[in-house]
Amino acid sequence: MSNLLAGGDLRAREHHLIEDEAREEGPLHAVVLPNGVRMQVVTVGLELTRQLLTDQRLSKDSAALQREIKRQLAESGSTQENLAGLFGPSMLNSDNPQHARLRALAVKAFNGRAVQQLAPRVEEMSAALIDALPEGEEVDLVARLAVPMPMHIIGEVLGLPAGDRAHVRVLIETMMSMDPEVSQPASDELGAYFHGLLTGNALDPRSLFGVVTTAVDDDGDRLSHDELMAMAFLLVVAGHETSASLIANVVHDALDNDLWRAAADDPGLVPRLVEETLRHNPPVRSATHRITTEPVEIAGTTVPAGTLLLINLGSAGRCPRAHEDAAEYRLDRGTAGHATFGHGPHFCLGSALARLETETVLRHLTSRFPGTTLAGDEQPEVTHNDIMASLKSLPVVLRR
Repeated sequence: MSNLLAGGDLRAREHHLIEDEAREEGPLHAVVLPNGVRMQVVTVGLELTRQLLTDQRLSKDSAALQREIKRQLAESGSTQENLAGLFGPSMLNSDNPQHARLRALAVKAFNGRAVQQLAPRVEEMSAALIDALPEGEEVDLVARLAVPMPMHIIGEVLGLPAGDRAHVRVLIETMMSMDPEVSQPASDELGAYFHGLLTGNALDPRSLFGVVTTAVDDDGDRLSHDELMAMAFLLVVAGHETSASLIANVVHDALDNDLWRAAADDPGLVPRLVEETLRHNPPVRSATHRITTEPVEIAGTTVPAGTLLLINLGSAGRCPRAHEDAAEYRLDRGTAGHATFGHGPHFCLGSALARLETETVLRHLTSRFPGTTLAGDEQPEVTHNDIMASLKSLPVVLRR
């Protein structure tokens, strides 16, 4: 069962059972990724999860992560050497003070004021995509709505040319497939694309990429090319992947729990649906990789220094010590019962945008098509990935 905590061919809800059973069995579970890298998945309650997400002994340092992953890859006979994509020196893979320096350059594009300024564009894009959906026949909402809407929004924020966005999405999907045969070439191609974009002259100077390529910090420093590349990987991937997965999960959960019509009748339920899905069925299955800098005790078990860790977020949100009937999907809970967007310094920069995009899509869909149903009898497949829990497709029939 352990390896299913970091992948596997699963359907909706199945990973919940695996994660919750793992939490009851113990705090640590050894897994081996398809590329041979070994790590421990942490499944503990919500309070301890939050503590671990802020524990400075669990480092996010890019160099340390890459060093250990490369060591293990070489040990297993892998020829993979380039980890600069998802493990580059971005704000995600750094500790303070470097983390604070990098985050300061991007935060203005994703703070509350900036997100509210994006709201009309999110409304416009959602309405346009929903207008194009067929009524009364099966349609895949992942391919037609959940993926393209946030991809276009983050593309506009960052400065990705509109004609490139569909291909960038394909490369990201391939890169995150966990198949070493195709994921590394996709990462290399995406890196080459970002290199051309960031060093060329086509960037809109008002876009975030246009700003950060010329920005100078308080000490007179500019981002290095490696830092720019790492930021590009992080913001393009995380900037749409989390929102796309959250949109699909919320739509599925509302339909699967017979709450769709209620949301259509009372749009005030929409934010509560989003928060309950974030708790119960989070799009981010585990927080991204950490490495211990010294021995760390986790729930009575000592983890050696140099151990790669994934902190599972689904099992924390469904912690029975934090919630009554934690395994049930209910709308009468508070909104602070999860750590899906992280906790502490690495709290998700795009959380406000993800919520805005998801709530906007759900309001439009429920009001326009209050009679919508899931298509087929089987639960949809979930992408097998160590970090994300994304529906591969979401077939529905839209009805008024």
